[in-house]
Amino acid sequence: MFKTKRIIQCIDTHSCGEPSRVVVGGVPRIIGKSMKEKYEYFKKNLDYLRTSLLQEPRGFSNMLSAIITEPTREGADFGVIYTSATQYFEMCGDSTFSVTRALIETGMVKTIEPITEISLDTYGGIVRIRAEVDKGIVKSITYQSVPSFYLGIESIKIPEIGDLTADIAFGGLWYAFIDAKQIKVDIHPNNMGTLVKIGMVILGEINKQIKVEHPEDPRLNKIELITFYEKDPRLGVNYKIVNIYGRNSTCRSPAGTQSAARAAVSYGKGELKKGENFVIENGWIGSQHKARVIKEVKIGKVKGILPELSATAYITGMYQAIIDEEDPYQNGFLL
Repeated sequence: MFKTKRIIQCIDTHSCGEPSRVVVGGVPRIIGKSMKEKYEYFKKNLDYLRTSLLQEPRGFSNMLSAIITEPTREGADFGVIYTSATQYFEMCGDSTFSVTRALIETGMVKTIEPITEISLDTYGGIVRIRAEVDKGIVKSITYQSVPSFYLGIESIKIPEIGDLTADIAFGGLWYAFIDAKQIKVDIHPNNMGTLVKIGMVILGEINKQIKVEHPEDPRLNKIELITFYEKDPRLGVNYKIVNIYGRNSTCRSPAGTQSAARAAVSYGKGELKKGENFVIENGWIGSQHKARVIKEVKIGKVKGILPELSATAYITGMYQAIIDEEDPYQNGFLL
């Protein structure tokens, strides 16, 4: 017989292949007058729940999570804290798609066909979502991401690789976009190990050479992901990409924050017009995001865009996590 410390209710999902565990019950009250305060409170006082739910033996290094809490802004339906097995995110597109399907198909929000609208209160601001619903089933999901912007082209010197150029942009997280031609490695599943290894080398060096800081939140001051990209000549696909981040991790989906940042880069370089649709494909499994620029905005003194992203998500299971006080690995581990 186990000695229960806590029982957590979760809805397991994936969006474009990226797994996300949506936490809907069993978490103590998350205190804070703003989502930033709630984020910091959870990180300081309840982080063991993140590691318990997302790390081994219940999860793995690439698993994401969205923790549902009360909203702090008027008009929002729920608050969301985005996390992963290794870190916290101010914004996460994959978990936003996943949360939407979970909330609608489990009856946590009122379903209105053909379009159900949801507003999520997040660290990065209000995220407004439109979900196409047919006979109670969620189809395409579209949301307005956080204001995003293109910082510009930067040169970096990487030991054993050489001189590279990177487009630096913010889409909820900071990204460095590097044309895969520069490293002479094609984006293909057979090259996953090589691209992850090179990406981690670049990620380890880039923040030493390039300083970034969000104009409205100085805490957002680190490039979190390296994105290798190829322009894709196929009809209906604009870019093929792979994202590399901490602990040798790589996204299964294009990643919503990447798609927002890519939209900012393409718009800033004159490659994309306002209202024009473009498609980004994950180079590992072929999953896709659609994106477009809704309007120009100002972020502090920086010119940026408001991007709109579309994809879908699926519920894969209902999970009840039991944290046993006598389990020596109750709070998780990573290899």
